[in-house]
Amino acid sequence: MSEKNITFEDLPKAMSWLMDKLNELDSKIDGLNNQNQSVPTEQWMNLKELCDYIPSHPAEQTVYGWTSCHLIPFHKRGKRIMFLKSEIDEWLHAGKIKSDKNLEDEAAQFIKSKRNTKF
Repeated sequence: MSEKNITFEDLPKAMSWLMDKLNELDSKIDGLNNQNQSVPTEQWMNLKELCDYIPSHPAEQTVYGWTSCHLIPFHKRGKRIMFLKSEIDEWLHAGKIKSDKNLEDEAAQFIKSKRNTKF
């Protein structure tokens, strides 16, 4: 449909061609969006960004203390300390304190499993 002058009779055909091209573009865009979403990129943070990212906003000296005691995951290249966002997220989630209900359920499950064992 490379003609520049379209007559009234050619309008349905031109419109159909245009809709086909639009659908092709739409499917290509969807494919690119899916491709970009499926490839996660690792996000690196420096010390200042990490202090802003952690909910308690610790002082930089506190984070240095955590790294020297190996309490927080970090990477060191030369004198620079870097942090992976995904590792920090895992570290933050690992520090979850269980509720009383969760602890009671675990204790009941443990007692139940011990009752079924024979010595």
